[in-house]
Amino acid sequence: MRVRYSFSSRRTGNIENIKKQRSKFPSVVKEVVRISDIILQVLDARFINETRNLELEEMMKKQNKKIIYVVNKIDLVNLEETKEKLKKENLYPYVLVSCTKRIGGKSLRDRIKIMAKSIDSRYERIQVGIIGYPNTGKSSIINFITGKPSAPTASESGFTKGIQKIKLAEGILILDTPGVIPDLEYSSINQSALEKHTKIGVRNYDKVKDPEMMVDSLMPGFSKEIEAFYSINANGSIDVLLEELGRKKNFLIKKGEIDTDRTARLVLKDWQEGKIKKEQKEEKK
Repeated sequence: MRVRYSFSSRRTGNIENIKKQRSKFPSVVKEVVRISDIILQVLDARFINETRNLELEEMMKKQNKKIIYVVNKIDLVNLEETKEKLKKENLYPYVLVSCTKRIGGKSLRDRIKIMAKSIDSRYERIQVGIIGYPNTGKSSIINFITGKPSAPTASESGFTKGIQKIKLAEGILILDTPGVIPDLEYSSINQSALEKHTKIGVRNYDKVKDPEMMVDSLMPGFSKEIEAFYSINANGSIDVLLEELGRKKNFLIKKGEIDTDRTARLVLKDWQEGKIKKEQKEEKK
């Protein structure tokens, strides 16, 4: 990858916002964990381990909370491989869900209701907290299982701004929370955290400071999927990928040079929206 020194401030105010929210959001989520009878931890089916919040899991275990792992976006993965991974990690009970394909909603509702019957809550109604990284689809899942647009959704990660209480059924409340990042991952200079957040969609493609570097971090593990999606044979080279894709899309700047920033952001956009992996999976059918 060509070495570039970028001093741009494209939406870098987002980092400052994250720092300001650091004391607020974790405390909000910790309170939701404390008052909830059941916790739904939403995971991205493509990145199960990466979207687990081990800090909160440890807290939930210490408080003897009942947990349901909600594995979202299963339309983007191989189901058998996903089930094998869940078994290996001993993540149980779990429910496989796809909000876009309308899969798993009834199973999740039934699981919550069955679990709720075994709880002697200190509150008038059973409280079900829902937690997860930004962009795992928490609000979409709430709307899916309640059957109405109760929770606001947006393509931008971290859209939910505060706690919402939503009725799931008679005697059962869903407590929605903002997406939360573990404390250890908040540092804006933690390169591995930045790469992880870009991969799983915590940092939106249009807010990443060095998009070319983030695409480069994807290439070792996913170059085949990325190249197949764009019909480009780059042999794992980010320079070849961005050069050919930029010319295909006519993303040019002065003297016919490739606008690598714009081209890399397109790759990240398609990646974060699930287009690349989804297309690759369908080609194998």
